[in-house]
Amino acid sequence: MEPVFTGGDIARQMPLQAKQFSGIDKNWMRIMEKAVETKKVIQCCQNDMLKDFLPELEKKLEEC
Repeated sequence: MEPVFTGGDIARQMPLQAKQFSGIDKNWMRIMEKAVETKKVIQCCQNDMLKDFLPELEKKLEEC
C-alpha cells in the first residue's frame, strides 16, 4: 500500500487517508526497528509496544 499513498494521483485525491497511512507507516517502522534491535523472536513478540500497537495499526490500516 505504500506506493499508493506515498505519491501519485491517489495520494492527491485522498490526502486524509495518505496522511493517516503515513502515521501508520511511521509506527510500523518503529516496531520493526525495535525488532531489529531485539534480535530474538520471543523477546520481540513479548514487547509491550508490539502488543499495544499492532491491533491498533491493523484497525487504522483497514480504515484507510
